[in-house]
Amino acid sequence: MGIPFSDIDDAVLLTQEKLIARGAFVDMQTDLIDYTAVREMWKGRTKEFEGGNDWRFDVMMDHNHSARVVGLYESDGSSLTDNMKDGKVGPRHINAHYIYDQHEPAFQRGGLAIVNYVRKKYVGMMISFYSLLEEILWGKPTDSSDAKTPFGVEYWVTKSATEGLYGGDPTGFTDGRAGISTNNYARFANYTAQYADITTTDLIRKMRRAHRNTQFRSPVQHATPMLGNMRNGIYTGDAVIGLMEEELETNNMNLGNDVASKDGKTLFKSTPIQYAPYLNDDSSDPVYMLDWKYLAVGVLAGWQNQLSAPYMVPGKHNVRRVDLDATLNMVCTDPRRQTVISK
Repeated sequence: MGIPFSDIDDAVLLTQEKLIARGAFVDMQTDLIDYTAVREMWKGRTKEFEGGNDWRFDVMMDHNHSARVVGLYESDGSSLTDNMKDGKVGPRHINAHYIYDQHEPAFQRGGLAIVNYVRKKYVGMMISFYSLLEEILWGKPTDSSDAKTPFGVEYWVTKSATEGLYGGDPTGFTDGRAGISTNNYARFANYTAQYADITTTDLIRKMRRAHRNTQFRSPVQHATPMLGNMRNGIYTGDAVIGLMEEELETNNMNLGNDVASKDGKTLFKSTPIQYAPYLNDDSSDPVYMLDWKYLAVGVLAGWQNQLSAPYMVPGKHNVRRVDLDATLNMVCTDPRRQTVISK
């Protein structure tokens, strides 16, 4: 039995809310095997910011160089140094939507037909949203002229053939990340290295060095702009993780009867190395070692998954539209704790 036109929009809204509450749309059916960035970052590592202005953090780039050896009765010397730099990241926006016509047959049948119809529409919207979000979270805007695309891992963690803290300004961003350029402040850099082979003496050795050389500890206790509680995450594509699993099997003599006993069990310093299918298309086969205490997806409070009620599409009085809006941007307060090792 159908429902009156006046009740259709309320039925869509109620059905939508019920389906979301039940978590009916976790399964994202696309060609991408796993949405690692969506699962790891969007669903688990967000930081709420209040207000719509730029999100700011302070970075002390150098000490004041006032310490010196002195003699008896020596005159004091003094100078003013201002080494505090202000980083700022502006919130950016993503929109997805679906539409329906009140004359659709499902609304005339009512009941389960409406549930199935809304589910189909909602899933189509969410697949579109998550597909774009996965791309955004791993990538970066084309250049500084792109004022709409949010920042991603590739913006904050840049590659270099030189081993050490040489991950500088991303291509196309002469003002640097968050307005802080490594041309002026060399310490605002992430750790980088280049590898040729996925072996203990090449890639794994460089991962060990990266881990040792990104554990910065201040000799003075002070508050730091940490963004989360979870510490580390390691991510790479199929070509790398597959050979890592084989290397692990080679070094382990207790395999039993399972020829793939180490699949999905590869760890580095107790941190799981996670497969990120989106990285398969990166020819440099990167390994990202991310410190989630200083890297997060910033979201505007109340705007992580803002779903609208159905409203009339202008010029089409029987057509309704539902919008999903999110206001976000990736923020990194300490790139020195982030690493990318690539070919």
